[in-house]
Amino acid sequence: MSDAGLPPRVQRFITTHIDSLEKLEVLLLLRAQPGREWTASSVSLELRIAEPSAAMRLADLAARNLVVSDAGAVPVYRFGPASSEDAQAVAELASVYAARRVSVITFIFSRPLDKVRGFAEAFVLKKDKDGDHG
Repeated sequence: MSDAGLPPRVQRFITTHIDSLEKLEVLLLLRAQPGREWTASSVSLELRIAEPSAAMRLADLAARNLVVSDAGAVPVYRFGPASSEDAQAVAELASVYAARRVSVITFIFSRPLDKVRGFAEAFVLKKDKDGDHG
């Protein structure tokens, strides 16, 4: 997989935590206003995404300890990585994304393709093995 010239910490963070551009945008939105509390509805309005999708992204980021959730009738979220390492990685990611948006997007979208390719190659190898023994 091409690293697209991204710093290693950013690559690791994306590989570990970010599986979609939408999730990245949600995380960076909350980071940009760390004192603000966000609902799925407010995130969906700000980013112009579907509210259920915003809710799913926020819940996933909370499960990954990148945002803090105050459970209530309507869950509220704010930026708050549990570790300083994650906070630094998000800061670096935000900086790189501002300067090299296409490289970051390319890196995110290259990951699923590599997984699909690896999955497909597993069948090709298995088929070749079976053909050799048949």
